[in-house]
Amino acid sequence: MGDKEAKNMKKLLSIAAVAALVLTGCSKELKVKTVDKLTVEYGDTLDNNKLFDAKKSDKNIKVDKVQDFNAKKVGDQTLKVTFTDGDKTIQKDVKITVKDTKKPEIVLKKDKVTITAGDKIDLKDNVKAVKDPVDGNLKYSDKEIKTSGYYVDKGKLNTKKAGTYEVIVKAFDANGNKTEKKFKVIVKKKEKAKATTEGQKSEAAQNNNDAGQRSETFSPSTGNQNAGTNGGQGSSTENTESSSGSNGAQSSAPSQVKPSTPAPAPSEPYIVDDGRKMGLPISMQSPLFDDPRAAEAWAEPFYNSFDENNPYLGLGFSSCLVKFSDGSRKYSIYWY
Repeated sequence: MGDKEAKNMKKLLSIAAVAALVLTGCSKELKVKTVDKLTVEYGDTLDNNKLFDAKKSDKNIKVDKVQDFNAKKVGDQTLKVTFTDGDKTIQKDVKITVKDTKKPEIVLKKDKVTITAGDKIDLKDNVKAVKDPVDGNLKYSDKEIKTSGYYVDKGKLNTKKAGTYEVIVKAFDANGNKTEKKFKVIVKKKEKAKATTEGQKSEAAQNNNDAGQRSETFSPSTGNQNAGTNGGQGSSTENTESSSGSNGAQSSAPSQVKPSTPAPAPSEPYIVDDGRKMGLPISMQSPLFDDPRAAEAWAEPFYNSFDENNPYLGLGFSSCLVKFSDGSRKYSIYWY
């Protein structure tokens, strides 16, 4: 081989070497700089452009595919991400963290609710809506819960006692985020019912008159009811004598008609008009007082008490007059 041919061979070898270098450079791996830390909000769509740093990666890099991402799984996740420049591709692991920072939302109908002592109330009726921004409406629970729902903390609410109370609606989402909203329950004192209507007054007066007449015509010593013969207003002895001389037909056996009040001793004043009889049985009647205001002062603590053992629980009251056979008057309480 001559010198000329040798030179041509060297040139060909040089060209081949350069071509090989070029080809090797074209097939090198894509350069992609993935993010070190990425936080994604619970329920949000993943922004693929945030998975890598475009300034520190090759040109024209895009995300081609993402695997293993769950927007509703709170905590750390490792994603398999495929990147491409349109010609070559590469797959890398990218670590992210899903966090839920959005709290439930509570909407109330009113900021305060007013009832009367003794009334029933369903506190959840004042709740218009409770929902999570991602998972939607949350269900009510009648017990205390810590996740996925809401309940109403009654606090010191006593619907039987007048006062202003604060209750709290507590809501929790699936991931334990908590929201509270308060409203007031105003319990008004139960007003005293009016003693009677005009019709009731008339009926009560008639009943009292009848009771008084029965008491006056009843003979304490014999238990007989006077028949109205020979004047009918005498003592029991007079009644006995007159009965024996009146047509010879009146029986000396006691009458079966019972008085509405216990028969008093002849020497003691007895009740002729008892306003208490319009209300409860004698066993639940109130003491006697010289003044109607004293009677009402005695009844007031019972009226304001919501103790289950209170015999007058849930009743209204009014002072009433009690008349005696000697003309004296006392005052007591008529419960109804």
